[in-house]
Amino acid sequence: MGRRYGLRGSAKGGKLRRRGRSARPPPMLPAAPLPAEAPETPAAPAPDACLNCAGTLLAGAGYCPHCGQPRPHRLSTAHVLHEILHVFTHADKSIFGFVGQVLTRPARVVADYLAGRRKRYFNPFQFLLLAVGVATVLAVQLHYYERIGEQVQLAMQAHGAPAAVLARVGQYFHAVGKFFNVWWLALMPLHALVAWAVYRRRLNYAESFFLLVIVGSVFQLYLILALVSVFLVVGLEPGSSTALLQATVYVGYLTWIGRGGLGLRWPRAVGSALVVSMLAGVINYGLNWLAFWGYVMHFRVPG
Repeated sequence: MGRRYGLRGSAKGGKLRRRGRSARPPPMLPAAPLPAEAPETPAAPAPDACLNCAGTLLAGAGYCPHCGQPRPHRLSTAHVLHEILHVFTHADKSIFGFVGQVLTRPARVVADYLAGRRKRYFNPFQFLLLAVGVATVLAVQLHYYERIGEQVQLAMQAHGAPAAVLARVGQYFHAVGKFFNVWWLALMPLHALVAWAVYRRRLNYAESFFLLVIVGSVFQLYLILALVSVFLVVGLEPGSSTALLQATVYVGYLTWIGRGGLGLRWPRAVGSALVVSMLAGVINYGLNWLAFWGYVMHFRVPG
């Protein structure tokens, strides 16, 4: 028994001794040096990537499907001449082609643009800004609004207006001619609000604004033609305003677009065009009247 107990005890003690041994830690290896940071350089586009937007070019495609830029090539004299010729001969997207489109096919332009077929046309918003700028330059050079102011001065002088008031009349019409583009463009959101109220079943506000961009472009083209032909070539005196011309263009082209571009019946197309034109004219007349009488009759020079 004792031997058995001794064996057990020795075994137990051995087991205890084995458990009590401390494990040696593994040897520490030297830390590997960190790789040097590479300088940050923009990654070059892949050979099949667009150099303009870095989009992927389709095999065999001549243009980028994302931004429309042609595949890169070095400029040459032939390419430059082609681009210059393109402005005058390609009627799909040139500014001169767009003139013919808005004058003779406005309903198709509006219908295509609202349907998403926009790539074929010159940017209508950019065209309107250019047309307004040209009309403003012509009006300033011809002193169109200043000559209207002279007629107003004569009429007010006949009714006994004092010299200070007559001077402010001239200043007012000088400012109107100088900032005609700003004034006319500032009225467009109000006109678009009227168009939206009339065409709200067919158009949202942004589409109504675009509708007036097209009609406004037509008006500016006819205004440029009138300024050059009637007042510069023929030499006639300017009328009291351009309101009659704008009203005529609005009624005619809104009817045209309403029938051919929006699919309205003739009575609805004509009636909607008349309502928009009359309300736009009321807005123009009212704001012009407030600005004129507020400056001329109530403005006082300090000192």
